[in-house]
Amino acid sequence: MDLSPDCTLDTCSPSESFYGYRPNLGIDIFFALVYIAIIAHCIFIITKKRQWLSYTITVLIGALLELVGFAARIYGYADPFVRIGWIIQYSVITFAPVFMTAAIYVCIGRIADYLGRGIFNIRPRLYARIFIPSDAFALLIQASGGGVSFTETVSLDGGISTGQGIIIGGLTLQVVSLAVFFTLFIGVIWPTDLFRPKSSRKLDSDDRRVRTFIVLILVAIVLIIGRSAFRVAEFSEGIFGSLGHNEILFIIFDGFPMSIATSLMVVYHPVYMLPSTPRANKFVGQELRFLPNEQQY
Repeated sequence: MDLSPDCTLDTCSPSESFYGYRPNLGIDIFFALVYIAIIAHCIFIITKKRQWLSYTITVLIGALLELVGFAARIYGYADPFVRIGWIIQYSVITFAPVFMTAAIYVCIGRIADYLGRGIFNIRPRLYARIFIPSDAFALLIQASGGGVSFTETVSLDGGISTGQGIIIGGLTLQVVSLAVFFTLFIGVIWPTDLFRPKSSRKLDSDDRRVRTFIVLILVAIVLIIGRSAFRVAEFSEGIFGSLGHNEILFIIFDGFPMSIATSLMVVYHPVYMLPSTPRANKFVGQELRFLPNEQQY
């Protein structure tokens, strides 16, 4: 997009800016404060609890990126015609969820240790070994696409540039990976009686916390999948298309889903919700007895 260097709010309409609107100051400050609180909580867990460091640091990085993005949007409220501010907010808010999904992938191994291997009989450690590299690859694709996209000459014609096409590929990989992970995650919890109210097994406090954590992680996954699907649709019509220039849709399908998902992941952190010492095979021999050869580990 080529704008006059003299274009300001006094001389040009916000609809002519990179955003296509003037960012809402109040909502961007709200999201920034949410991520500041998340970052503070992560730092507390890292310094005081000293557990689940890989999970916490990964979420922390994602939250920091989100904070930078909304800080750039706050700057965009003051001057939506500054290209670098728009590039910063667009790129970091697009890439940040990759770190949230990486943190989620860390959890399923511990949950599988607690519940058993589930329907697909996959070793717990394999989940992280498969999905974290996939997540990293999706990030590299999106980052390379962002680098190409923002160095290209872009216009308001709504077309898809080469860089945007690369970003779509990275986002699509992220959605597919999450969908596969979601299916495998369901396969771990489905054979157990954690969600069967008529089960004869009496759930202890650890079981109830694990059950709550599983539900919230599933909610977070659905929110991130929905957000990423929206981003795929947005990039598919071009970043200056109707979706890319609609702030309400951005708030509904990106701002709120990611802030809610990240908040759930931190407020209900595994350090509070998952047993510090996994009890492998806890449910083996009862809920999982229909698996081949009854071998869970």
